[in-house]
Amino acid sequence: MNPLRILLPCLLLTLSACAVTRPASVACPTFPGADAAVMSTQGPAVPPPADDGMMARTRSEIAGALRAELADAPRGPVTFHVVTLSSGGQYGAFGAGFLTGWSDNAVTPRPVFNLVTGVSAGAILAPVAFAGRRFDRLLADYAGLGADDLLRRRVLPGLLRAPSLASPAPLEAFLANALSPDLVSAVAAGETEGRRLLIGATNIDTGEAEILDLGRAAGTPNAALCLREAMLASAAIPALLPPRNINHALYADGGLREHVFLRALDQAVRDVATASGREIRVEAYLVVNGALLAPEGPATDSMPGYALRSVEILADEVLRDSILEAVSFAETRPDWRLRGIRADLPARTCWIDTDGDSTPDTAPAAEIGGFSPCLTQALFEHGRAVGAATPIPWLGAEDLRALAREL
Repeated sequence: MNPLRILLPCLLLTLSACAVTRPASVACPTFPGADAAVMSTQGPAVPPPADDGMMARTRSEIAGALRAELADAPRGPVTFHVVTLSSGGQYGAFGAGFLTGWSDNAVTPRPVFNLVTGVSAGAILAPVAFAGRRFDRLLADYAGLGADDLLRRRVLPGLLRAPSLASPAPLEAFLANALSPDLVSAVAAGETEGRRLLIGATNIDTGEAEILDLGRAAGTPNAALCLREAMLASAAIPALLPPRNINHALYADGGLREHVFLRALDQAVRDVATASGREIRVEAYLVVNGALLAPEGPATDSMPGYALRSVEILADEVLRDSILEAVSFAETRPDWRLRGIRADLPARTCWIDTDGDSTPDTAPAAEIGGFSPCLTQALFEHGRAVGAATPIPWLGAEDLRALAREL
């Protein structure tokens, strides 16, 4: 009998029985749970505010941005520019390329956004999209990213008590380098101007979605650390990367819960329009970083392979639901216009020709985390070309609905 048939089940039982120490908490005074965290020295989970409390805070933040825009605009209709950057793992390279190309577009260059929102991969891009075009050089770092650039595989015996299959040390260094004092200052300045930068993460102690206001955090003494922790939390793929402990609550991938940004925006627009008597038009852009394609081939036969394929399918379904929700909002609101964009690369862009007939027929070996340098390079270049195109091939409401309902 193959000894692995006995060893592997025993190893699984051992892994499941190992206790994991909660990561050290980072105190961020502008994020949820800050008041309770000040009173806690032991690190228990802090119940988050009720969902209606989170909605009220988000609604209030967006209303502040709307009032700031009205104050600076002449009488008459005002256009509020919003961009939502979706989840999508390595497909975030498409979003990075698209934002770069959009900045360079000779006819319709990227606007200054009043509101930037993002989850997971989109949360990593959001600060640069918010801070403005002079930081676009940072987006080029996404081209050619591989798994080794973002995470480090854990090995036995360290894996036995680890909170995840991989260490995020390379990603932590990547973000620490990106979040320079200049970028953090630009984010804080945008907040002072009345613009808002919000990202989503999932509180895994409670299962609730939370909104983390990066603009407000950028003006605090611990700004760079709090921005980095929030971005790492939103991008923490379950099982693969560890959750982040912020104000004694654990946070993970924001793509696992539908984000509530559009609902809060809708309520804020109605409140401010009614109070001011002004017409507010919403110009909303949705950058879809996800593949929205059925996985090709079977899952990798390993614990990580099974877990990551399951998370991939779940995140894809949540993204589809979020797109449909956004379309429904825009269609029923006459002062809204929603346009979207997504990667349209052939599914086998980075496949390999193994039989010599000049036709790609074999997928490259899957890397842990699913990041392929070939694909992230291709996605970035594709995104940049799409963003610089005249006209940009925006998808309308019907196109987005059809896209979300594919499969």
